Parts: sequence; C-alpha cells; structure tokens
Amino acid sequence: MNTRWVLVDGYSLLHQWAMFLTRSGRSGTLAQRRDLLVKTLQQYADQTGHPVTVVFDGGAAKHQPDPDPTGPGLHVVFSPRGKTADDVIERLVAQAGHRDRILVVSSDNMVRQTVETLGAHSTSAEMFEDETRAALRALGAAVRAHTRRH
Repeated sequence: MNTRWVLVDGYSLLHQWAMFLTRSGRSGTLAQRRDLLVKTLQQYADQTGHPVTVVFDGGAAKHQPDPDPTGPGLHVVFSPRGKTADDVIERLVAQAGHRDRILVVSSDNMVRQTVETLGAHSTSAEMFEDETRAALRALGAAVRAHTRRH
C-alpha cells in the first residue's frame, strides 16, 4: 500500500469522535481534548506509517501542543489569524504533488468536495474514527504479543 498523507481538520474530529464526548457533552477542557487528539493521531501515524498533519483553527490559541509532541510522522498546524483550518487544508492540497495520495479528514462537505475536485481523497470524521480505532487495536495486539514473548 502506498504511503498516504493524512490531512485532518482537528476540531471536526474533536466535535464528532465519541471518545471526546460524554453523556453530558464534552469531556475535559478544549486544550486537554486537543492534546489527547494529537496523541491519538501520533499513535495512528506510528502504527500505519502514514504521515499526519492535523490543522486547528486559530493561530491565537492560548494553549498549543508542541509542534512535534511525541515523535515523527505528525505535524500540528494552527491556522493564521483570518484563516480557517479549512482554508489551510485546501491550500495544502492545492500546493501538493501526488494529490491522489492525500486523504483529507473533515465532516465539512464543502471542504471534502473542494479537495476531491483537486484530486485528493476525503472521508468523514466518523469514518476516520473507525479506521483509527482499528489501527490502535492492531497496535495494542502487537504490544500484547510482544510482551507475552518476552
């Protein structure tokens, strides 16, 4: 399988993924949920070998995770003032080569339609949650198997 570049609308995932919600609404502060998402995406990148760029709205955010929080394969971007994460994602796709190897993750249908017109692939936050959970289950199984052998 060819390595693909995964471009993620960070807040789209935070608002859609079940792991960030409780019965009473959202769990934890925005910064805590954002950091958990970054760590989860790092694990996904480590497991799949797919580089991930997660884009958040707001260059003026008070708390931003470290640009390289846990290792290679993940890049965190905050949109500059006056631009949205959608703008940044669309620009990154437009400037990229091999657009057919890009997967954009967003629940915004306009963004998905735009990047598909440019030649990239797209999926919803919900569908990517399923893919991420499967990758993390595989990672957990590999760790358990390694632990049993040693």
